[in-house]
Amino acid sequence: MKKTSIVLVLAAVGIAAICILVLSAFPQEEPFAPPSPFSVGILVVNRDNVSHQVHVSVSGVNGTLDNALLSSENFTFVGGEERIYSVTINQVGEYLYSVSVDGNSPHTAVRGLDPTAGAIITILSDQEVEIAPTIT
Repeated sequence: MKKTSIVLVLAAVGIAAICILVLSAFPQEEPFAPPSPFSVGILVVNRDNVSHQVHVSVSGVNGTLDNALLSSENFTFVGGEERIYSVTINQVGEYLYSVSVDGNSPHTAVRGLDPTAGAIITILSDQEVEIAPTIT
């Protein structure tokens, strides 16, 4: 009887050890936490040789931030000037960039924003603007 009890105890300990090893091999899911706000740089460059009034707005699109306006700024750029325009967001996703130069019709583009990706806005003339993604 004593041998049987010892064997049963050892078997139970062995099974418990195997269960612990198997369960520890599976990654535990972390509870969901909303992302912390982060700042994304948008480089605005005036490649034209003349000064321009530039209006830049960034809005959520395709459901990001419920399509709300995130930021809207007016700048005066002299020829060849460049500036970093910083936007603080708390949701990775797609954003609509709208850039108007000297009151002309806005140029628009949808680009992603996240902690490693921003955008470069290049003013080539009062009628021509490029909006390109960048990795920061």
